[in-house]
Amino acid sequence: MGEEEKVSIQSRLSQRVGRRSFLAGLGAAATVSVVAACSSAAPPSPTTAPSASGSTSAAPTSAPAQSAVPSGGTLKGTTLDVLAGVFYVPANNTQTDDLGKQITANTGMNVKIERLGNQMQTKIDAIIESGVGADLFICADTDIYLYGEKLSDVTAVANDIDKAWHGWFDVAKKACIVKGKWRGLMIGQAPDAWNWRPDFFKAAGVDNFPDTYDDLLAAATKLNASGKPMGMTLGHATGDTRSTNYPVLWAFGGAEFSDDGTQVTIDSPETRAAIDWYTKMFKQMPSAVLSWLDPDNNQAFLAEKVSATTNVNTIYLAGRDSKDANQQRIAKAMEFANWPQGPAGRFGCFNINHWAGFASSKNQDGINAWMSAWFDKKFLVPWTKTGQSYFVPALNDIETEDAWPDDPKLKIFRDLNKINRMLGWKGPPTRAVAESVAKFTLTDMFVQAVTGKMTPDQAISWASDQYKSFVAKGS
Repeated sequence: MGEEEKVSIQSRLSQRVGRRSFLAGLGAAATVSVVAACSSAAPPSPTTAPSASGSTSAAPTSAPAQSAVPSGGTLKGTTLDVLAGVFYVPANNTQTDDLGKQITANTGMNVKIERLGNQMQTKIDAIIESGVGADLFICADTDIYLYGEKLSDVTAVANDIDKAWHGWFDVAKKACIVKGKWRGLMIGQAPDAWNWRPDFFKAAGVDNFPDTYDDLLAAATKLNASGKPMGMTLGHATGDTRSTNYPVLWAFGGAEFSDDGTQVTIDSPETRAAIDWYTKMFKQMPSAVLSWLDPDNNQAFLAEKVSATTNVNTIYLAGRDSKDANQQRIAKAMEFANWPQGPAGRFGCFNINHWAGFASSKNQDGINAWMSAWFDKKFLVPWTKTGQSYFVPALNDIETEDAWPDDPKLKIFRDLNKINRMLGWKGPPTRAVAESVAKFTLTDMFVQAVTGKMTPDQAISWASDQYKSFVAKGS
């Protein structure tokens, strides 16, 4: 690992404490977020879904997820060390443990699952650098691109999964293919929705959640006047900042990088349009959004200080399943909505996790066996359903499988699953992208402009210089 790679990875890792990832403590109160991303081929049009049909699902279940685990062969007597982290939904941890036991029973390979919480990333990087340690691990977003050839080539397994599921979403290909080879497999994405209070909206004279950014601004003006403003994170929150701000840039047609990732394209009329919208929107929000970290928008929403914010399903699930009557009331009163569309379309930017094997592992067959078992429909469909759309696989057949929660309030996550784009879109997931995310360049550009510390042109020029310095370091 070269010095630039070490700096890039450590810069990214320094931002990893937050709320919204697998690598976390149990429950909504303490989880660890992951910031980074990957890409490889441009998606279809912003409103095109990879697949668009499906059936209603039964109630969420924590029943053991089964899988067609391979048996016998060369795995008997081997060991597979798995760094699995901790999933937000406890039952998903049980299902993962059961999968390991099933693989052990079927193959004779001893599967050992380890969960280290905040210490996990340190261990991963030590193994990447030394080549000594575990075999398989969970990573996020751009990690696969950053680690590259340090990871196992799982192209053959990815192709088998592609056939079994009738295709990966483009976002999975962009996340996992590095120089033509699959270096990891995308577990899923955590759709980020607008959490909103229809009762507060109606009291302000707004009957429905807006479907365009112009209408969102108009609604925000009314809600602010009524004392129940909206809130969009503009602080250095590892999860919410990127999931909130990138969709705005893309919806107005702005992009940080060219399609090939070699040119900085942030200086554009489309970026100016996004800044103009955000400047107007900021005037209708609490000034506290400038310092919001990942828990703060949750707390503001649960304290009923804001009428809408962007988040995964954790605010709702925590309230719905709480023993606290007030939190139950809020969960009952809230709803979810899709992202508005702008002149360029409708976009989301969601947290992503992957399975990846260490190229240094002496048990590549075991890595492939785990991958095959995890992505078998007999396991992955009930595992997804148990998570209640917290993480959803980027595979076409998930649309028609019984993987979706029965709770009608969570129905929107089925549509949200189709609009995700990788950080750095439309370009590939270069190290320049990862560094810009770690340093909050896009968010800080918006902040400089909306607060009046810089003119829009000055803010764009500042951001452009930052991006160019990242690109100059090499990708």
